Amino acid sequence: MPATAPNNKKSNRRHAFRVYEQANLFYQKIEHDQPTDTPPQFDNVLQDYSQHQSADRSTADSSFPFSQSKENDTLNVNISSSGIAFTCEDKLQPGDFLMLRILLLSSMTAVMSCCKVVYCKPSNPFESDRYPYSIGAQFVNITREDSELLKRFVDGRKKRQWILNGFIALLLLTILAAPDQAFDLLLSVEHQLLEIVLHLSHIAFEYLELGLDHIVEHLFHTDRHQTQLIVFYLLATLGLGALYFLGRMLPAIFLRLKNSLLQYWSRKKSSCLYYWSEQTLANKIKIIGLGSTAVACYVYFGM
Repeated sequence: MPATAPNNKKSNRRHAFRVYEQANLFYQKIEHDQPTDTPPQFDNVLQDYSQHQSADRSTADSSFPFSQSKENDTLNVNISSSGIAFTCEDKLQPGDFLMLRILLLSSMTAVMSCCKVVYCKPSNPFESDRYPYSIGAQFVNITREDSELLKRFVDGRKKRQWILNGFIALLLLTILAAPDQAFDLLLSVEHQLLEIVLHLSHIAFEYLELGLDHIVEHLFHTDRHQTQLIVFYLLATLGLGALYFLGRMLPAIFLRLKNSLLQYWSRKKSSCLYYWSEQTLANKIKIIGLGSTAVACYVYFGM
């Protein structure tokens, strides 16, 4: 039997733990007066649509986002056990009802549910999928099995995120407690890693040079001096080619890294601003007071 999510004024979709996840997502608008009825032959609609996309993407129905298992066509969703937010090509209206099929790629978890659109706003400009609208929706009809499946998935991600956040917090506390020792340890680790990388690079270069010496001598029957000249120019050519391809790749790598950092910063900033806006005046005063006290104590006693 379908399990209808509670809908009251006290419930807030952001109070549930939310995770960012890569997913393939299909959606279809349904009638407002039948939000709990699964549209007939929905599986066939999706299958036909996927075949139609493969045959001729340019003539595909725009009511479905193209969503094959390709990185550029994969949606970045923000999902919890009570709702979902995803980027979209269509400007939907608050109050619209959608039938969703969600495939979470990290665990290959498939969930199908009816949901109600809560908001439609411009998406994050740094999202890699570049869909112009961000849709927030609340699950209003989801089977008990899918609800439990989604809850287990979110709980698992929650535990892993707590472990990671705890490790980061412990590392930051260690650095704040002993900044000199932490800085010395960081420099020593960096020095050791640099030595290891340089040593391995030198060994790899020596083996490459030795192998080329044997190949040239075997193929062209050259003496030692001629072999060294040929190998030198071969290595110089290989080095220039590697530098050329590296120079071609670096701008794209830096651009991707920049967009990822800007996207991460934008999400964290939005999350912090929302958390701050939800606090009462008393809680805001407490946060500022405790933060100022902690910084003052650290500067006075720790420095």
